[in-house]
Amino acid sequence: MNSRGEAPRVSAITVVKDGERLLADAIRSILAQTLPPAEILVVDGQSVDHTARVARSFPEVRYLLQPGQGLAAARNLGIQESQGDLIAFLDHDDLWDPRKLELQVQTMRLNPSLGYTTTWMKLLPKPREGDAVRDGCTPSALVARRELFSRIGSFDPQYAIGCDADWFTRARDHHVPTAVVPRILLYKRLHDANLSANAAVNRREMFHIAKRSIARRRGGLHGEDTAYPR
Repeated sequence: MNSRGEAPRVSAITVVKDGERLLADAIRSILAQTLPPAEILVVDGQSVDHTARVARSFPEVRYLLQPGQGLAAARNLGIQESQGDLIAFLDHDDLWDPRKLELQVQTMRLNPSLGYTTTWMKLLPKPREGDAVRDGCTPSALVARRELFSRIGSFDPQYAIGCDADWFTRARDHHVPTAVVPRILLYKRLHDANLSANAAVNRREMFHIAKRSIARRRGGLHGEDTAYPR
C-alpha cells in the first residue's frame, strides 16, 4: 500500500539504444503482465536505427529521448520522469514472464519492510551447462520502492557497465531488506552486443566497485562515497 492507502503503482522503465530488432518483444512482455504497470517509459539513448519508431508504435508507451549518453543516465532519467510507487526495469533485449510484476508486488505488499525484490532468471538462447537458472541480481529482475533511490542514490554514471552492480552493492552495504521470488520470471538474452561482454572494462569497474564497498563498510557508511547523489 502507498501513503494514500491504495495499491502501489508500478512504473516500468525500458532503456534502449539501437534496439529496433528486440524492443517490441520486450514491450509486449510488459503489456502481457497479469498486473499491468501504471505506466511504461522507454528511454532511448539517441539510437540511429528505427528504435524510436518501434517505441512510438505502442500507444501505451511514453517515449523519452535521452539528452546525454550512458546506461546509468538513461536509468536515472526514467526514474526522474516516472510517477510510480514501485520502479521496475526491463532491458530492451530481455523478457518478463507474465506474472513477474504480480508476484513481486504481492511479495512486497505482504512484507512492507522490503526495499526491493528480485527473481530467478533464465539465460537465453542456450546457456552453458549449470548456468541455465540463477538469481537475477540485475535491473531487469528488480522491483524497488521509489524512496529507496532517495535513500541510497541512483545509478552512478562513472560506470559504463558496472552501474547496476554498483547499485546492488550499495543496497547490500546499506543493509536494505530484500527478497528473491523463487521463480523464473526473467528471460535474459545473451548476445555479442551485451555490455558485460567487454571483459576488460567490466573487470576494471568491478574492482573499483569492490574497493568502494570495502571503504564504505570500514567507514560505517559515514563520510565520503556512501552513495551516488540523487
